[in-house]
Amino acid sequence: MTRNFQLADCKAIAFDLDGTLLDTMDDIRNSVSLALCDCGYEPLAADYHMPNLHGAFPAVLVAVMRDRNVPASALDAVVQAFKAHYAEAAHRRSHPYPGVIDFLRDCQARGIKLAVCTNKLYHSAVQGLEQQQLAPFFSVVLGSDSVSRPKPDAEPLLKAFDALGVAPGDAAYVGDTHADALSAHNAGVPCVWFRAGYGSEQVQDYPQVLAFDDYAELMTADSPELNLAAV
Repeated sequence: MTRNFQLADCKAIAFDLDGTLLDTMDDIRNSVSLALCDCGYEPLAADYHMPNLHGAFPAVLVAVMRDRNVPASALDAVVQAFKAHYAEAAHRRSHPYPGVIDFLRDCQARGIKLAVCTNKLYHSAVQGLEQQQLAPFFSVVLGSDSVSRPKPDAEPLLKAFDALGVAPGDAAYVGDTHADALSAHNAGVPCVWFRAGYGSEQVQDYPQVLAFDDYAELMTADSPELNLAAV
């Protein structure tokens, strides 16, 4: 069954964080590199491509360690070192993607309720939002440790929209990876794909109602040419 979808008609919108609202790559990569050094392993190159940024913590560390042939027995030490460095970094090298703040202000003006559903830890998500002056826009923030089954399970989105008092079908989820798209699909929430994030074409394995490269495009998402079919 299909229906016409317009983002401006949504009663609530939830967002992924890393690679969707904030470009956090430098802080994450640098913190992982310092953690590896602390544990006696080689640092990461400045242009190292971080694998598995869509996974729940500490999946990204596991993926890097496998790629760098770091033994699994070092995981606990790497995790603790990473947490310390990432907390110290405090998202100071991260930044909102262009147009994010204007779009969030537009949503507030329309009375659209806003949430964040991320696979990073809750306290880290809140720290990033506060550091980048985005926290006041969101009445609900959920991290991977806020739920029993993180994305791509449906639980984070269902819990967020329940807290907002909005039915999943009256909402949307904006994300950049296939884990976001699959979570939205599992929850029965229309998925909006931010193509400029960290995801891959694998997102297209799941239904989307809209794909965009710049948040300025969403400011006109209620125009006829962006009135797409939602599955």
